[in-house]
Amino acid sequence: MIRVLFALLAAMILMVCSACQTTQAGRAMQSVTVDSTIITVYQADKGLFPNPERGFYRYTNLAELDSNIGAIRDEELITLVWGRIMMESYREQEQLPQEFLVDVERGFQTARDQGMKVIVRGSYGFRGPGGDYTTYEDPPLANMRRHIEQLAPIFAAHADIIALFEAGFIGPWGEWHSTQLANDMDQSRTFLHHLLDHTPRQSMVLVRYPLLKQQIFATGSGFEQVRLANAYSGEPVARVGHHNDCLLSSADDVGTYDRGGMDRAGEVAYLAEETLHTVFGGETCADFELNDCAPALEELATLHTSYLNSGWHPDVMKKWARDGCLEDVQRRLGAHLVLHESRIPAQGRAGDGLQITLVLENEGFASLYNAREANIVLHSATGGTWRIATGLDPRTWKPSERQDLDVVIQLPDDIPPGTYSLHLHLADPSPALHDDARYAYRLASAGIWDEATGWNRLVDDFTIDMVP
Repeated sequence: MIRVLFALLAAMILMVCSACQTTQAGRAMQSVTVDSTIITVYQADKGLFPNPERGFYRYTNLAELDSNIGAIRDEELITLVWGRIMMESYREQEQLPQEFLVDVERGFQTARDQGMKVIVRGSYGFRGPGGDYTTYEDPPLANMRRHIEQLAPIFAAHADIIALFEAGFIGPWGEWHSTQLANDMDQSRTFLHHLLDHTPRQSMVLVRYPLLKQQIFATGSGFEQVRLANAYSGEPVARVGHHNDCLLSSADDVGTYDRGGMDRAGEVAYLAEETLHTVFGGETCADFELNDCAPALEELATLHTSYLNSGWHPDVMKKWARDGCLEDVQRRLGAHLVLHESRIPAQGRAGDGLQITLVLENEGFASLYNAREANIVLHSATGGTWRIATGLDPRTWKPSERQDLDVVIQLPDDIPPGTYSLHLHLADPSPALHDDARYAYRLASAGIWDEATGWNRLVDDFTIDMVP
């Protein structure tokens, strides 16, 4: 009954304010205080803006990353680089040269300095003795394993700016096909676990084909899957997601599906279950009827797509721009979190609990896939700032779901009386990135984002009373 009354009040606010632009400091939010509770309704932001770990990415050579790569954040709203670690020259060497490792480390540092995150894939090229991928052969397995061991300390040092790994290394382009190793499931299974053992435990590693993961995690009666109970647990099966480098590009996505397991419909259904709790992305590779706007939008949503190549395939990008869905794809890749309403007491006292209700909806294709903090920030006009953890896990805010979030935070005992603004800070959990606004998550509600701090403003006039 209480929720119904609040909903009616929110509707009344919108009706009363339908002719007004804003009611608070130029922001598109309308508030009313009822029974000492500030009820605020927010307008959705329909514009395009960057957010970390999602969206279109820029293809790069990580060891030669442009020192000004961060410019694409403002120019193209891109926050991800696909950082290929190109090792063609070292196929027959047991050890990667130290100067190459220095270049790779420098690439990660450049991404950090420029406010980007990296999709990592190792690759030994794609041309074999015959000049094309069909004759490609993998380097000696022992070399590949040792190269991963050499790269592992660099991965660990930069774990916080790695968005995800694509498994890579095996096969032309690192796509796990066409070679003896790619077709040997026992060795493929061992290799993937070696990669999992030498990449940060909080990072997901994506494989190229649905059947590949099913075979790697085969059991006597079927195969392991990621479900709600083991999602984000760090277990190997929960760390392995999926990527598709010929997404929507033929009837079987150029060999992605129908590889001896399920048919396309069955594998898409399997992926939909998996990607609700992992991460999915990739690229298109040809113009095809399945990547026309209507079916593309439907399948991108079904597969919970978080990222796509901005430059491939160009004919598909041109079609999406021509037919009017490119901006929709760009907006909805990953999580697109819209704050609809908040209910916050008008007053509180130091040391007391404060109940806050937030109503939001994820209008993106996917949920967040890496851990992220959800903190309430209280900021005084005199300059004092207090951050309080909510205990919420934003990864559980799934697409097309409304979230009615009721949280109780404990106000600090030493917070002085006065007037405060309250903010939701969806911060990167890394200490090095926590207060860097480029790595904070922006809500898609108009006028509440502070680009300088990375905070999403909830209300302005919360009062801390004097303790009697």
